[in-house]
Formats: sequence, structure tokens, C-alpha cells
Amino acid sequence: MNKTAIAITAALASFSTIAQSNAKDDTWYIGGQSGWSQYHDTGYYGNNYQNNDGPTHKNQLSSTSFFGYQANQYLGFDLGYNWLGRMPYKGKITHGAFKAQGIQLSTKLSYPITHDINIYTRLGSMIWHTNTKQKHLEEKQKRTNYTGVSPVASLGIEYALTKNWTTHLDYQWINNIGDASTVGTRPDNSQLNIGLSYHFGQNTPSLMKVFTSAPTKEANHCTLKSDVLFDFDQADLTIEGKQALHQIYTQLQNMDPQHRSITLVGYSDSIGSEEYNQKLSEKRTQTVVNYFIAKGIPSNQISSHGAGNTNPISMNTCDHIENRKELIACLAPDRRVEIEVQGLQFIAENPSN
Repeated sequence: MNKTAIAITAALASFSTIAQSNAKDDTWYIGGQSGWSQYHDTGYYGNNYQNNDGPTHKNQLSSTSFFGYQANQYLGFDLGYNWLGRMPYKGKITHGAFKAQGIQLSTKLSYPITHDINIYTRLGSMIWHTNTKQKHLEEKQKRTNYTGVSPVASLGIEYALTKNWTTHLDYQWINNIGDASTVGTRPDNSQLNIGLSYHFGQNTPSLMKVFTSAPTKEANHCTLKSDVLFDFDQADLTIEGKQALHQIYTQLQNMDPQHRSITLVGYSDSIGSEEYNQKLSEKRTQTVVNYFIAKGIPSNQISSHGAGNTNPISMNTCDHIENRKELIACLAPDRRVEIEVQGLQFIAENPSN
């Protein structure tokens, strides 16, 4: 095995260990959190509500459930329900309670400190609903409610427990909840929460598991498992395909400049006409080229072409199969994109036509 092949194999092994600690791009997550909620500026001054003559219990228990989309390691979007707590206020003359809850929509901006730890901020808005009830002496109990929108901001730290599970601690601030002319008050709210999240789509095998053989001096190529890049008869990358190409791109970035000349050749199987398969292989190859260019690799370092259904790996082993599903499975090795980098070749197979 030559030195470059050894270096790439070692780098892939290192990357496969690291990747388990970070959420992958273009994935979804769900989670929940709970903690301490405190209301601020809680005095009553509107709609004939009166301040109580006893203690106000500003500290309450908050809870949140949410789901989100992780666009990349720096950017995500959350939608969730937040219970801010019920704040009772006591008194011999005046007593009652204020409570608030709402729906949040936020942008999550993250920055990785280590492979396991991120710091983040969430910026967004909450559509809240507030309720107030109050009893004063012998008067009839008064109840009002109001719905509105307020800005939300939070700052937190997130730790990866496993490749799917993360825990976090954050501080959140919501400004001006309620309406004094309706519910009598307009407090702010702060929360200190601890939570747990589950990230979907993290179980895609790392490259060391995807490759079935390591580069050797004789072959200088690796083979990705079949259903990596495309769905059947399609030219758009799957989520797994993007993740696999991202790992290859990472290794290309770590290579010396002399290894940055890249050649891609796309192949299809023999199902369908030669003209159709030729166009499909060209589209798929161009999709991979576009991915690498979008990641920042100069276009003048990449050459590509589609080869249709030529050079089949399956040879004549599938000629006797009539069932379409069985034929598609048998011809899977023929559907591939070969990526050659200065003599080191990676072969990406997929189950599509």
C-alpha cells in the first residue's frame, strides 16, 4: 500500500470516530426541556386590576417540547410549545393568578467548541396566550385573557451523549408577555432549562464501514455500499449520498494540492435504452460535480463524463432474471460513480438505474 493510500485510510478512520459526536447536515430532531421560570415586572396597573396585599410567587416550573431541522452544523430551526408557568399571588384583600404559554419559532445558530460540545443562541418569536383571574374583597371574580407576540432569545451549551442523543443547558428571555389594558399586567419572563434531544438520521455508516475494501497498491479503489448516492432512476442525491460525499470532500480538503485533480465517471445499468442510460449517467455525474463545486473545490480541478451502461461489473450474471425487482438488485454493482484522485479511486455504487 502506498503512503498516500495509508494516509487517506487513517484519515477516514479518524473521521468515522469524530462524526459520531456531531449531528449530520440536513436532518431532523425532537426534544424537550424543563426548568426554572421567573416572571419580572409583575405589578398590575390596567383594566381595573389591583396589586395584591400578599406574596407573589414569581418562580415557577417551565417546560418545553420542540422539533427542529438541522440544516448544517451552524444553522437550525426550531418549532416548539412552551409552558411558562402559573404565577399565583396571595392576599387577604386581593388575590389571583397569572399564567402564560405559547408557540415558539426560532433560528438556532451553533458553534462547535469541540467534537462533543456546541454553544448556541436561539433568536425568534413566541405567539403567547395569557390568562389572569383576580378576586377582590366581596367582588365577583374577574377573568380575562389575551394573545400576542413577543421576541425570544436564548443562549446555551449542548453536549453530545451519543451520535443520536444530546443534552443541553440554556437561559431564555421573553419580553413583554400580556397586555395591561386587558389582563392587567405585562411581565417579562426568564427561564433556565435543561433538556434532551434525539437527532434522526445519524446512523448512516461511516466511510470505514461503507468501504468494503481499503485502497491497495494494485487496485487503489474503495467501494461504497449500494444504496448510497441516488434513489432508483433518479439523479438527485439522497441524504445518505450527501453525507458520504461530504466525508470524501473532507478528505480531499486534507490532501496535498498534487492530489486535487479529480476525475468522475458515471455508469448506469442495462435497464432501459442506451440513450436514456447515457443521459442518466451524465446527470448523475454532473450532480456529484456540482456538489463538490458547491463545497468550494475549483471546477478546473474536476473532469467528468457519463459512460451509460458500458463496462458492467455484473457481466452476464443477470441475463436469466425476469423479475424486475430481482433484476434491479442483481444489476446494483453496475450503477456507480467512480471518483479518481491522482490514482486513488473510490467507487460509489447505488441501487438506482
